[in-house]
Amino acid sequence: MTIVDPQTAEMLRETVAKHCERHADGALIRASRGEVPGALAADVATMAELGWLAVSVPEDHGGLGLAVSATGIIAEGLSACYSSDPLTGLFLGARALVHAQESDGLLAQVVEGSATPVLAWQENAHDFASPLPATEYRNGTVSGTKRWVASAAQASHFVVSAREDGRGVLVLVDASSDGVSLSFGTRADGTPIGELALTSAPSTVIARGSDATSALRRSLDEGTILIAAELMGHIDRMMKLVLEHLNTRKQFGKVIGSFQSLQHRASNMFVHQRLARSVLTTTLGCADLITEPAEFGQRAARLRARLNDTTQLIMRESIQLFGAMGITDENELSLHIKRCLSLLGYLGNSTEQRRYWTALSAQSARTGDTN
Repeated sequence: MTIVDPQTAEMLRETVAKHCERHADGALIRASRGEVPGALAADVATMAELGWLAVSVPEDHGGLGLAVSATGIIAEGLSACYSSDPLTGLFLGARALVHAQESDGLLAQVVEGSATPVLAWQENAHDFASPLPATEYRNGTVSGTKRWVASAAQASHFVVSAREDGRGVLVLVDASSDGVSLSFGTRADGTPIGELALTSAPSTVIARGSDATSALRRSLDEGTILIAAELMGHIDRMMKLVLEHLNTRKQFGKVIGSFQSLQHRASNMFVHQRLARSVLTTTLGCADLITEPAEFGQRAARLRARLNDTTQLIMRESIQLFGAMGITDENELSLHIKRCLSLLGYLGNSTEQRRYWTALSAQSARTGDTN
């Protein structure tokens, strides 16, 4: 695994920032709500051209081997386009293939942008801990329903979690195969989220048993970090908008930022923003070096719980400090808030993340006692 050095990290930030300067379009976001695929931060071809799809793929498959830390930088930067879609969904699919040790050349196609595998794992609202799914694999076909599939509209393949004779498997399904049906719901920000129905769809097993379980869990933990990184970007942008508002909006002949009560609220927001930034920086700096699953999961859960909580605080306070203006659709603040609302529950809300951390902690303690 290649570690992201400071120069590479800065280059990534500059590249993403320049892309967003050219392509961030709030009017397009509003006009594309409810449409499929909706407004995208960048299409697949652009992401491939910029090398963003290669980041999550190992070097021996033609990628850059930078994985979580570099993709987190990209996801955070794309918040300037009000969304990182379809980066997260494509990242989850590629990482599931990586951890399942896919060896049929699909990962090389991911780098080129000619293949776009997407992970389909969740079946109901209680699936956070990825229990054995109801979706069933039998005799080369898979049947079942997967919900809340991110970036489903861009998928060339689906990496699907299923069961086979009472144990977990990961299977690969071509999106154009018979027995594959895709429909869409709408998230809080108006972007589509897929529901995948599989009826005896032809599929290929890429991992079985504990290998499938660990590949799925690691991919979801990595995706959790990616969501946290994007949330951090929205936090920074909401804070910037709030400070600009406090320094320009006048009431009683003074800018409202001169009122002490509002200064205290802004200071509290700033403290939480810096704490969140510290946890994110620390996690991105070490994530790709952690090989022990429980430790990695705990890092991801701690980060996500912190970012979820901080995001909600910044959202509430931003709306309060903007007043009624802050909830109007015309205000740029509302675009960030709606995107955050669509992300906060995805891959686990704060309560689920803390329960997950506790479960991993207990698991580590039991393992330690055994050893």
